[in-house]
Amino acid sequence: MVSSPRFLDCTFRDGGYYNDWDFSPEVVASYLQACSESGVSVLEMGFRFMAQGRFFGAHAYTTDDFLSSLPLPRGVGIAVMVNAKGMLAHAGGPAAAVDRLFSPRKKSPVALVRVAAHFAEAQSSRPIAARLKELGYDVALNLMQAAGKPEVELTRLATDAASWGCVDVLYFADSLGNMDDVGVRRTVAALRRGWPGPIGIHAHNNMGQGLLNSMVAVESGASWVDGTITGMGRGAGNPATELLLLEFSRRGWGQFSPEQIFHLAIGPFEALRKEHNWGPSLLYHLSATYGVHPTYVQEMLGKGNYNAHHIIGALEFLRESGASAYSDYRLQEALMGHAGAGGSDGAWSAHGWAGGRSMLLVASGPQTKNHLAALCRYIERCNPVVVCLNTNPGFPADKVTAYVACNKTSLLMDSDRYQSLCRPLIAPLSAVPDVIRSKLKGVQVLDFGMGVEPNAFSIKSNGCLLPVPLVAAYALALAEASGAAKVLLAGFDGYTPSDPRYQEMSQMLKRYQSRPQSVPLIAVTPTTYEVAQDSIYSPNL
Repeated sequence: MVSSPRFLDCTFRDGGYYNDWDFSPEVVASYLQACSESGVSVLEMGFRFMAQGRFFGAHAYTTDDFLSSLPLPRGVGIAVMVNAKGMLAHAGGPAAAVDRLFSPRKKSPVALVRVAAHFAEAQSSRPIAARLKELGYDVALNLMQAAGKPEVELTRLATDAASWGCVDVLYFADSLGNMDDVGVRRTVAALRRGWPGPIGIHAHNNMGQGLLNSMVAVESGASWVDGTITGMGRGAGNPATELLLLEFSRRGWGQFSPEQIFHLAIGPFEALRKEHNWGPSLLYHLSATYGVHPTYVQEMLGKGNYNAHHIIGALEFLRESGASAYSDYRLQEALMGHAGAGGSDGAWSAHGWAGGRSMLLVASGPQTKNHLAALCRYIERCNPVVVCLNTNPGFPADKVTAYVACNKTSLLMDSDRYQSLCRPLIAPLSAVPDVIRSKLKGVQVLDFGMGVEPNAFSIKSNGCLLPVPLVAAYALALAEASGAAKVLLAGFDGYTPSDPRYQEMSQMLKRYQSRPQSVPLIAVTPTTYEVAQDSIYSPNL
Protein backbone atom coordinates (compact mmCIF):
# COMPACT_ATOMS: atom_id res chain seq x y z
CA MET A 1 0.00 0.00 0.00
CA VAL A 2 1.28 3.47 -0.93
CA SER A 3 1.82 5.76 2.05
CA SER A 4 0.91 9.45 1.89
CA PRO A 5 3.78 11.32 0.20
CA ARG A 6 5.14 14.64 1.41
CA PHE A 7 4.58 17.25 -1.25
CA LEU A 8 7.10 20.04 -1.86
CA ASP A 9 6.15 22.94 -4.11
CA CYS A 10 9.15 24.73 -5.63
CA THR A 11 7.41 27.22 -7.94
CA PHE A 12 9.41 30.25 -6.85
CA ARG A 13 12.70 28.39 -7.04
CA ASP A 14 12.38 26.48 -10.33
CA GLY A 15 9.96 28.95 -11.90
CA GLY A 16 12.36 31.79 -11.23
CA TYR A 17 14.50 30.74 -14.17
CA TYR A 18 11.89 32.45 -16.33
CA ASN A 19 11.56 35.81 -14.57
CA ASP A 20 14.87 36.13 -12.71
CA TRP A 21 13.13 35.09 -9.47
CA ASP A 22 11.22 38.36 -9.39
CA PHE A 23 7.61 37.62 -8.38
CA SER A 24 5.15 40.33 -7.41
CA PRO A 25 4.15 40.67 -3.74
CA GLU A 26 0.50 40.06 -4.71
CA VAL A 27 1.33 36.74 -6.38
CA VAL A 28 3.48 35.68 -3.43
CA ALA A 29 0.76 36.44 -0.89
CA SER A 30 -1.92 34.59 -2.89
CA TYR A 31 0.42 31.65 -3.39
CA LEU A 32 1.24 31.33 0.32
CA GLN A 33 -2.39 31.31 1.38
CA ALA A 34 -3.55 28.92 -1.34
CA CYS A 35 -0.73 26.41 -0.84
CA SER A 36 -1.24 26.37 2.92
CA GLU A 37 -4.88 25.40 2.34
CA SER A 38 -4.09 22.75 -0.29
CA GLY A 39 -2.18 20.31 1.88
CA VAL A 40 1.29 21.04 0.49
CA SER A 41 3.87 20.00 3.10
CA VAL A 42 6.84 22.20 2.19
CA LEU A 43 7.26 25.43 0.24
CA GLU A 44 10.67 25.94 -1.31
CA MET A 45 10.67 29.71 -1.54
CA GLY A 46 13.70 30.11 -3.79
CA PHE A 47 17.44 29.76 -4.05
CA ARG A 48 19.92 31.12 -1.60
CA PHE A 49 22.59 32.36 -3.98
CA MET A 50 25.85 34.06 -3.25
CA ALA A 51 26.06 37.60 -4.69
CA GLN A 52 25.58 37.33 -8.47
CA GLY A 53 26.72 40.71 -9.75
CA ARG A 54 23.48 41.42 -11.59
CA PHE A 55 19.85 42.01 -10.73
CA PHE A 56 17.87 39.01 -9.54
CA GLY A 57 14.62 39.15 -7.62
CA ALA A 58 14.17 38.32 -3.94
CA HIS A 59 13.60 34.61 -4.56
CA ALA A 60 17.13 34.20 -5.91
CA TYR A 61 18.54 35.03 -2.50
CA THR A 62 15.57 34.24 -0.24
CA THR A 63 17.21 35.80 2.79
CA ASP A 64 15.85 35.38 6.29
CA ASP A 65 14.97 39.09 6.34
CA PHE A 66 12.91 38.72 3.17
CA LEU A 67 11.17 35.58 4.42
CA SER A 68 10.36 37.26 7.72
CA SER A 69 8.56 40.03 5.82
CA LEU A 70 6.13 37.54 4.24
CA PRO A 71 2.87 36.16 5.65
CA LEU A 72 4.34 32.66 5.97
CA PRO A 73 1.66 30.10 6.84
CA ARG A 74 1.86 28.03 9.99
CA GLY A 75 2.10 24.29 9.70
CA VAL A 76 3.96 24.37 6.37
CA GLY A 77 7.71 23.84 6.18
CA ILE A 78 9.83 26.54 4.53
CA ALA A 79 12.78 25.47 2.38
CA VAL A 80 15.51 26.99 0.23
CA MET A 81 18.01 25.45 -2.16
CA VAL A 82 21.74 25.97 -2.58
CA ASN A 83 23.92 24.83 -5.46
CA ALA A 84 26.85 22.71 -4.36
CA LYS A 85 29.01 24.03 -7.20
CA GLY A 86 29.06 27.57 -5.85
CA MET A 87 29.52 26.48 -2.26
CA LEU A 88 32.43 24.20 -3.13
CA ALA A 89 34.14 27.03 -5.04
CA HIS A 90 33.98 29.45 -2.11
CA ALA A 91 37.43 30.77 -1.20
CA GLY A 92 37.00 29.84 2.46
CA GLY A 93 35.70 26.38 1.74
CA PRO A 94 32.19 24.94 1.74
CA ALA A 95 31.58 25.18 5.49
CA ALA A 96 32.52 28.88 5.40
CA ALA A 97 30.13 29.34 2.49
CA VAL A 98 27.33 27.87 4.63
CA ASP A 99 28.15 30.24 7.48
CA ARG A 100 28.10 33.18 5.09
CA LEU A 101 24.57 32.34 3.92
CA PHE A 102 22.90 30.79 6.98
CA SER A 103 22.34 31.73 10.60
CA PRO A 104 21.43 29.06 13.15
CA ARG A 105 18.10 27.39 12.51
CA LYS A 106 16.49 28.82 15.64
CA LYS A 107 16.93 32.33 14.19
CA SER A 108 15.63 31.51 10.71
CA PRO A 109 12.20 30.85 9.14
CA VAL A 110 13.85 28.11 7.06
CA ALA A 111 13.48 24.50 8.20
CA LEU A 112 14.86 22.56 5.20
CA VAL A 113 17.85 23.26 2.97
CA ARG A 114 18.24 21.29 -0.23
CA VAL A 115 21.74 20.89 -1.63
CA ALA A 116 21.71 20.42 -5.42
CA ALA A 117 24.77 18.50 -6.60
CA HIS A 118 25.84 16.88 -9.82
CA PHE A 119 27.07 13.35 -9.36
CA ALA A 120 30.71 14.47 -9.59
CA GLU A 121 30.07 16.96 -6.76
CA ALA A 122 28.02 14.73 -4.48
CA GLN A 123 30.85 13.21 -2.44
CA SER A 124 32.48 16.62 -1.96
CA SER A 125 29.19 18.04 -0.68
CA ARG A 126 29.46 16.30 2.68
CA PRO A 127 30.92 19.39 4.47
CA ILE A 128 27.98 21.48 3.21
CA ALA A 129 25.43 19.03 4.57
CA ALA A 130 27.35 18.55 7.81
CA ARG A 131 27.57 22.26 8.57
CA LEU A 132 23.90 22.82 7.77
CA LYS A 133 23.01 19.99 10.14
CA GLU A 134 25.22 21.52 12.85
CA LEU A 135 23.24 24.74 12.45
CA GLY A 136 20.05 22.80 13.08
CA TYR A 137 18.55 22.47 9.58
CA ASP A 138 16.98 19.47 7.96
CA VAL A 139 19.03 18.63 4.87
CA ALA A 140 18.10 17.11 1.54
CA LEU A 141 20.73 16.05 -1.01
CA ASN A 142 19.46 16.44 -4.58
CA LEU A 143 21.37 14.30 -7.08
CA MET A 144 21.02 16.10 -10.42
CA GLN A 145 20.89 14.53 -13.89
CA ALA A 146 20.19 11.08 -12.51
CA ALA A 147 18.82 9.64 -15.75
CA GLY A 148 20.93 6.89 -17.22
CA LYS A 149 23.36 6.67 -14.31
CA PRO A 150 24.61 3.10 -13.62
CA GLU A 151 22.80 1.40 -10.77
CA VAL A 152 26.09 0.66 -9.01
CA GLU A 153 26.90 4.40 -8.98
CA LEU A 154 23.45 5.28 -7.63
CA THR A 155 23.78 2.73 -4.86
CA ARG A 156 27.32 3.84 -4.02
CA LEU A 157 26.32 7.49 -3.64
CA ALA A 158 23.25 6.51 -1.61
CA THR A 159 25.43 4.42 0.70
CA ASP A 160 27.88 7.31 1.11
CA ALA A 161 25.09 9.78 1.92
CA ALA A 162 23.71 7.39 4.53
CA SER A 163 27.11 7.14 6.16
CA TRP A 164 27.41 10.90 6.60
CA GLY A 165 24.66 10.98 9.20
CA CYS A 166 23.58 14.51 8.21
CA VAL A 167 21.21 14.00 5.27
CA ASP A 168 17.51 13.59 5.96
CA VAL A 169 16.09 13.14 2.45
CA LEU A 170 17.82 11.81 -0.67
CA TYR A 171 16.40 13.22 -3.90
CA PHE A 172 17.06 12.29 -7.50
CA ALA A 173 16.38 14.88 -10.20
CA ASP A 174 15.49 14.14 -13.81
CA SER A 175 17.18 17.38 -14.81
CA LEU A 176 17.10 16.77 -18.56
CA GLY A 177 13.55 15.42 -18.48
CA ASN A 178 14.47 12.24 -20.35
CA MET A 179 13.61 9.54 -17.83
CA ASP A 180 10.84 7.01 -18.44
CA ASP A 181 8.92 4.91 -15.94
CA VAL A 182 11.40 2.04 -16.22
CA GLY A 183 14.27 4.39 -15.41
CA VAL A 184 12.38 5.81 -12.43
CA ARG A 185 11.75 2.35 -10.94
CA ARG A 186 15.36 1.36 -11.54
CA THR A 187 16.65 4.55 -9.89
CA VAL A 188 14.46 4.26 -6.79
CA ALA A 189 15.45 0.60 -6.37
CA ALA A 190 19.17 1.37 -6.75
CA LEU A 191 19.02 4.21 -4.22
CA ARG A 192 17.04 2.08 -1.78
CA ARG A 193 19.81 -0.52 -1.74
CA GLY A 194 22.12 2.02 -0.13
CA TRP A 195 19.77 4.50 1.55
CA PRO A 196 17.31 3.61 4.34
CA GLY A 197 15.62 7.02 4.63
CA PRO A 198 13.09 9.00 2.59
CA ILE A 199 13.62 9.24 -1.18
CA GLY A 200 12.31 12.14 -3.26
CA ILE A 201 11.82 12.81 -6.97
CA HIS A 202 12.18 16.09 -8.80
CA ALA A 203 10.81 15.53 -12.32
CA HIS A 204 10.95 17.63 -15.46
CA ASN A 205 8.46 17.62 -18.27
CA ASN A 206 10.63 17.81 -21.39
CA MET A 207 9.14 14.60 -22.79
CA GLY A 208 5.75 15.04 -21.15
CA GLN A 209 6.55 12.34 -18.57
CA GLY A 210 6.80 14.44 -15.40
CA LEU A 211 3.41 13.56 -13.93
CA LEU A 212 3.68 9.86 -14.76
CA ASN A 213 7.25 9.60 -13.49
CA SER A 214 6.28 11.21 -10.18
CA MET A 215 3.40 8.76 -9.70
CA VAL A 216 5.63 5.80 -10.58
CA ALA A 217 8.26 7.00 -8.11
CA VAL A 218 5.70 7.03 -5.29
CA GLU A 219 4.49 3.57 -6.27
CA SER A 220 8.12 2.41 -6.19
CA GLY A 221 8.76 3.73 -2.69
CA ALA A 222 9.59 7.44 -2.98
CA SER A 223 7.88 9.49 -0.29
CA TRP A 224 8.74 13.07 -1.34
CA VAL A 225 7.45 14.62 -4.58
CA ASP A 226 8.06 18.04 -6.14
CA GLY A 227 5.74 20.14 -8.28
CA THR A 228 5.20 23.72 -9.38
CA ILE A 229 2.05 25.72 -10.11
CA THR A 230 1.13 25.15 -13.80
CA GLY A 231 4.48 23.37 -14.12
CA MET A 232 6.43 26.65 -14.07
CA GLY A 233 10.09 25.68 -14.18
CA ARG A 234 13.29 25.64 -16.15
CA GLY A 235 12.93 24.51 -19.75
CA ALA A 236 9.71 22.61 -20.33
CA GLY A 237 8.93 22.89 -16.64
CA ASN A 238 7.89 20.43 -13.96
CA PRO A 239 4.82 18.36 -13.22
CA ALA A 240 2.04 20.76 -12.27
CA THR A 241 1.24 20.89 -8.57
CA GLU A 242 -2.48 21.14 -9.23
CA LEU A 243 -2.44 17.98 -11.37
CA LEU A 244 -0.29 16.01 -8.94
CA LEU A 245 -2.56 16.88 -6.03
CA LEU A 246 -5.59 15.89 -8.08
CA GLU A 247 -4.02 12.51 -8.78
CA PHE A 248 -2.93 12.02 -5.18
CA SER A 249 -6.47 12.77 -4.01
CA ARG A 250 -8.02 10.50 -6.62
CA ARG A 251 -5.82 7.63 -5.51
CA GLY A 252 -6.29 8.26 -1.81
CA TRP A 253 -2.66 9.19 -1.23
CA GLY A 254 -3.19 11.64 1.60
CA GLN A 255 -5.44 14.57 2.44
CA PHE A 256 -5.08 17.24 -0.23
CA SER A 257 -7.35 20.05 -1.46
CA PRO A 258 -6.13 20.83 -4.99
CA GLU A 259 -9.10 23.11 -5.63
CA GLN A 260 -7.50 25.67 -3.31
CA ILE A 261 -4.85 26.44 -5.92
CA PHE A 262 -6.99 26.33 -9.04
CA HIS A 263 -7.42 30.11 -9.03
CA LEU A 264 -3.64 30.50 -9.05
CA ALA A 265 -3.27 28.10 -11.96
CA ILE A 266 -5.90 29.75 -14.15
CA GLY A 267 -5.15 33.28 -12.99
CA PRO A 268 -1.73 34.82 -12.36
CA PHE A 269 0.32 31.74 -13.26
CA GLU A 270 -1.56 31.19 -16.51
CA ALA A 271 -0.71 34.79 -17.37
CA LEU A 272 2.95 34.08 -16.57
CA ARG A 273 2.84 30.93 -18.71
CA LYS A 274 1.52 32.89 -21.68
CA GLU A 275 4.28 35.45 -21.17
CA HIS A 276 7.16 32.98 -20.81
CA ASN A 277 5.80 29.98 -22.74
CA TRP A 278 7.06 27.05 -20.66
CA GLY A 279 5.67 23.58 -21.18
CA PRO A 280 6.37 20.47 -23.28
CA SER A 281 7.14 21.00 -26.96
CA LEU A 282 8.98 19.36 -29.81
CA LEU A 283 12.10 21.40 -29.08
CA TYR A 284 12.22 20.38 -25.41
CA HIS A 285 11.45 16.80 -26.37
CA LEU A 286 14.40 16.86 -28.77
CA SER A 287 16.69 18.32 -26.12
CA ALA A 288 15.75 15.49 -23.77
CA THR A 289 16.20 12.89 -26.51
CA TYR A 290 19.61 14.32 -27.40
CA GLY A 291 20.74 14.61 -23.76
CA VAL A 292 21.04 18.40 -24.12
CA HIS A 293 20.36 20.63 -21.13
CA PRO A 294 16.92 22.29 -21.55
CA THR A 295 18.29 25.73 -20.72
CA TYR A 296 19.75 25.84 -24.24
CA VAL A 297 16.23 25.69 -25.68
CA GLN A 298 14.88 28.11 -23.08
CA GLU A 299 17.59 30.66 -23.88
CA MET A 300 17.17 30.36 -27.66
CA LEU A 301 13.40 30.74 -27.39
CA GLY A 302 13.78 33.62 -24.95
CA LYS A 303 16.07 35.58 -27.27
CA GLY A 304 13.28 35.63 -29.83
CA ASN A 305 15.57 35.92 -32.87
CA TYR A 306 16.01 32.25 -33.73
CA ASN A 307 13.41 30.29 -35.64
CA ALA A 308 12.77 26.57 -35.31
CA HIS A 309 15.31 25.76 -38.04
CA HIS A 310 18.08 27.56 -36.15
CA ILE A 311 17.18 25.92 -32.85
CA ILE A 312 16.92 22.40 -34.25
CA GLY A 313 20.24 22.85 -36.01
CA ALA A 314 21.85 24.10 -32.82
CA LEU A 315 20.44 21.13 -30.88
CA GLU A 316 21.93 18.75 -33.42
CA PHE A 317 25.30 20.45 -32.99
CA LEU A 318 25.00 20.20 -29.20
CA ARG A 319 24.02 16.53 -29.40
CA GLU A 320 27.14 15.75 -31.41
CA SER A 321 29.43 17.73 -29.13
CA GLY A 322 27.79 16.80 -25.79
CA ALA A 323 25.96 19.44 -23.76
CA SER A 324 24.38 17.99 -20.63
CA ALA A 325 25.53 21.11 -18.73
CA TYR A 326 24.66 24.63 -19.83
CA SER A 327 27.15 27.34 -20.75
CA ASP A 328 26.73 30.61 -22.66
CA TYR A 329 29.88 29.89 -24.64
CA ARG A 330 28.56 26.55 -25.87
CA LEU A 331 25.28 28.18 -26.85
CA GLN A 332 27.04 30.76 -29.02
CA GLU A 333 29.25 28.05 -30.46
CA ALA A 334 26.16 26.01 -31.37
CA LEU A 335 24.29 28.92 -32.90
CA MET A 336 27.28 29.74 -35.07
CA GLY A 337 28.67 26.27 -35.61
CA HIS A 338 25.51 24.59 -36.86
CA ALA A 339 25.16 27.11 -39.65
CA GLY A 340 28.51 26.48 -41.25
CA ALA A 341 31.25 27.94 -39.09
CA GLY A 342 33.84 25.98 -41.01
CA GLY A 343 35.83 27.17 -44.00
CA SER A 344 34.50 30.08 -46.02
CA ASP A 345 35.68 28.76 -49.39
CA GLY A 346 33.17 27.15 -51.72
CA ALA A 347 33.66 25.27 -54.98
CA TRP A 348 31.76 27.84 -57.09
CA SER A 349 32.92 31.35 -57.95
CA ALA A 350 30.21 34.00 -58.05
CA HIS A 351 32.48 36.43 -59.88
CA GLY A 352 30.51 38.10 -62.68
CA TRP A 353 27.34 36.09 -62.02
CA ALA A 354 25.18 39.22 -61.58
CA GLY A 355 26.97 40.94 -64.46
CA GLY A 356 26.46 44.49 -63.18
CA ARG A 357 22.66 44.16 -63.03
CA SER A 358 20.46 45.05 -60.08
CA MET A 359 19.73 42.19 -57.69
CA LEU A 360 16.28 41.87 -56.15
CA LEU A 361 16.42 39.99 -52.83
CA VAL A 362 13.01 38.60 -51.95
CA ALA A 363 12.31 37.73 -48.31
CA SER A 364 9.11 36.20 -46.93
CA GLY A 365 7.67 39.20 -45.07
CA PRO A 366 3.96 39.94 -45.65
CA GLN A 367 4.86 42.97 -47.78
CA THR A 368 6.08 40.62 -50.53
CA LYS A 369 2.56 39.23 -50.87
CA ASN A 370 1.00 42.69 -50.53
CA HIS A 371 3.02 44.02 -53.49
CA LEU A 372 3.51 40.83 -55.48
CA ALA A 373 1.94 42.10 -58.69
CA ALA A 374 4.15 45.21 -58.71
CA LEU A 375 7.26 43.12 -58.01
CA CYS A 376 6.44 40.84 -60.95
CA ARG A 377 5.91 43.82 -63.26
CA TYR A 378 9.26 45.26 -62.20
CA ILE A 379 10.99 41.95 -62.92
CA GLU A 380 9.45 41.77 -66.42
CA ARG A 381 10.33 45.40 -67.14
CA CYS A 382 13.88 45.62 -65.73
CA ASN A 383 15.23 42.04 -65.82
CA PRO A 384 17.08 42.08 -62.47
CA VAL A 385 18.77 39.06 -60.94
CA VAL A 386 16.06 37.71 -58.61
CA VAL A 387 17.23 35.83 -55.53
CA CYS A 388 14.76 34.33 -53.06
CA LEU A 389 15.76 33.77 -49.45
CA ASN A 390 14.95 30.13 -48.72
CA THR A 391 12.06 28.56 -50.64
CA ASN A 392 9.53 31.42 -50.17
CA PRO A 393 6.54 29.44 -51.49
CA GLY A 394 4.39 32.56 -51.98
CA PHE A 395 6.65 33.89 -54.71
CA PRO A 396 6.34 32.52 -58.29
CA ALA A 397 9.31 30.30 -59.14
CA ASP A 398 9.31 31.34 -62.79
CA LYS A 399 10.35 34.85 -61.73
CA VAL A 400 13.32 33.58 -59.70
CA THR A 401 16.92 33.41 -60.92
CA ALA A 402 18.17 31.41 -57.92
CA TYR A 403 17.40 30.55 -54.33
CA VAL A 404 19.81 31.04 -51.42
CA ALA A 405 19.91 29.13 -48.13
CA CYS A 406 22.59 28.61 -45.51
CA ASN A 407 20.89 26.96 -42.53
CA LYS A 408 21.41 23.20 -42.41
CA THR A 409 18.03 22.36 -40.92
CA SER A 410 16.24 24.64 -43.38
CA LEU A 411 18.08 22.98 -46.26
CA LEU A 412 17.10 19.55 -45.01
CA MET A 413 13.45 20.38 -44.43
CA ASP A 414 13.05 22.21 -47.77
CA SER A 415 15.06 19.72 -49.85
CA ASP A 416 11.99 18.20 -51.52
CA ARG A 417 10.73 21.62 -52.59
CA TYR A 418 14.10 22.53 -54.12
CA GLN A 419 13.77 19.40 -56.24
CA SER A 420 10.54 20.74 -57.74
CA LEU A 421 11.53 24.38 -58.23
CA CYS A 422 13.89 23.72 -61.16
CA ARG A 423 16.08 26.67 -60.25
CA PRO A 424 19.68 26.84 -59.01
CA LEU A 425 20.22 26.79 -55.26
CA ILE A 426 23.14 28.79 -53.87
CA ALA A 427 24.29 27.29 -50.56
CA PRO A 428 27.51 26.54 -48.62
CA LEU A 429 27.41 22.92 -49.77
CA SER A 430 30.90 22.04 -48.54
CA ALA A 431 29.80 22.86 -44.95
CA VAL A 432 26.69 20.65 -44.85
CA PRO A 433 26.53 16.95 -43.87
CA ASP A 434 26.33 14.15 -46.41
CA VAL A 435 22.69 13.47 -45.49
CA ILE A 436 21.71 16.93 -46.77
CA ARG A 437 23.81 16.59 -49.89
CA SER A 438 22.09 13.33 -50.72
CA LYS A 439 18.69 14.99 -50.26
CA LEU A 440 19.72 17.69 -52.75
CA LYS A 441 20.86 15.23 -55.39
CA GLY A 442 19.41 16.36 -58.68
CA VAL A 443 19.31 20.02 -57.63
CA GLN A 444 21.78 22.39 -59.26
CA VAL A 445 23.65 23.61 -56.18
CA LEU A 446 26.17 26.42 -56.54
CA ASP A 447 28.59 26.04 -53.63
CA PHE A 448 29.24 29.56 -52.31
CA GLY A 449 31.11 29.06 -49.04
CA MET A 450 30.22 30.51 -45.67
CA GLY A 451 31.97 30.70 -42.33
CA VAL A 452 30.83 32.45 -39.15
CA GLU A 453 33.04 34.50 -36.87
CA PRO A 454 31.97 37.29 -34.48
CA ASN A 455 32.66 40.80 -35.82
CA ALA A 456 33.74 39.48 -39.23
CA PHE A 457 32.33 40.47 -42.62
CA SER A 458 34.69 39.51 -45.41
CA ILE A 459 33.66 38.50 -48.92
CA LYS A 460 35.52 36.65 -51.67
CA SER A 461 34.45 35.40 -55.07
CA ASN A 462 33.81 31.88 -53.74
CA GLY A 463 32.57 32.52 -50.20
CA CYS A 464 32.23 34.75 -47.20
CA LEU A 465 32.93 35.06 -43.48
CA LEU A 466 29.92 36.50 -41.66
CA PRO A 467 29.26 37.82 -38.14
CA VAL A 468 25.95 35.94 -37.85
CA PRO A 469 24.49 32.94 -39.71
CA LEU A 470 21.62 34.89 -41.29
CA VAL A 471 20.52 34.04 -44.81
CA ALA A 472 20.10 37.79 -45.46
CA ALA A 473 23.78 38.34 -44.68
CA TYR A 474 24.71 35.42 -46.91
CA ALA A 475 22.64 36.89 -49.76
CA LEU A 476 24.29 40.31 -49.39
CA ALA A 477 27.69 38.64 -49.61
CA LEU A 478 26.55 36.88 -52.79
CA ALA A 479 25.38 40.18 -54.30
CA GLU A 480 28.74 41.82 -53.69
CA ALA A 481 30.79 38.83 -54.83
CA SER A 482 28.76 38.47 -58.03
CA GLY A 483 29.10 42.11 -59.09
CA ALA A 484 25.55 43.39 -58.55
CA ALA A 485 25.15 47.12 -59.21
CA LYS A 486 22.66 47.58 -56.38
CA VAL A 487 20.47 45.43 -54.10
CA LEU A 488 16.72 45.95 -53.89
CA LEU A 489 15.10 44.52 -50.75
CA ALA A 490 11.54 43.19 -50.89
CA GLY A 491 9.72 41.58 -47.99
CA PHE A 492 12.30 42.75 -45.44
CA ASP A 493 9.47 44.06 -43.27
CA GLY A 494 11.43 44.06 -40.01
CA TYR A 495 10.19 44.14 -36.43
CA THR A 496 9.79 46.71 -33.70
CA PRO A 497 13.13 48.18 -32.54
CA SER A 498 12.84 46.41 -29.17
CA ASP A 499 12.61 42.98 -30.80
CA PRO A 500 15.93 41.03 -30.61
CA ARG A 501 15.44 39.89 -34.21
CA TYR A 502 15.32 43.52 -35.31
CA GLN A 503 18.47 44.29 -33.35
CA GLU A 504 20.43 41.39 -34.81
CA MET A 505 19.39 42.15 -38.41
CA SER A 506 19.88 45.89 -37.93
CA GLN A 507 23.40 45.40 -36.59
CA MET A 508 24.22 43.12 -39.50
CA LEU A 509 22.94 45.65 -42.06
CA LYS A 510 24.88 48.48 -40.45
CA ARG A 511 28.04 46.38 -40.41
CA TYR A 512 27.60 45.49 -44.06
CA GLN A 513 26.85 49.05 -45.20
CA SER A 514 29.91 50.37 -43.34
CA ARG A 515 32.19 48.34 -45.63
CA PRO A 516 33.81 50.44 -48.40
CA GLN A 517 33.05 47.73 -50.97
CA SER A 518 29.39 47.34 -50.03
CA VAL A 519 26.70 47.34 -52.71
CA PRO A 520 24.01 50.05 -52.24
CA LEU A 521 20.87 48.73 -50.50
CA ILE A 522 17.38 50.05 -51.26
CA ALA A 523 14.18 48.74 -49.68
CA VAL A 524 11.37 48.78 -52.25
CA THR A 525 8.61 47.56 -49.91
CA PRO A 526 7.89 48.97 -46.41
CA THR A 527 10.53 48.18 -43.82
CA THR A 528 11.55 49.18 -40.30
CA TYR A 529 15.26 48.72 -41.03
CA GLU A 530 17.62 51.68 -41.43
CA VAL A 531 18.34 51.40 -45.14
CA ALA A 532 17.60 53.69 -48.06
CA GLN A 533 13.99 53.37 -49.19
CA ASP A 534 12.18 53.75 -52.48
CA SER A 535 8.99 52.25 -53.90
CA ILE A 536 8.45 49.29 -56.16
CA TYR A 537 5.88 51.54 -57.87
CA SER A 538 8.40 54.28 -58.68
CA PRO A 539 8.97 54.71 -62.45
CA ASN A 540 12.61 55.62 -61.82
CA LEU A 541 13.48 52.44 -59.96
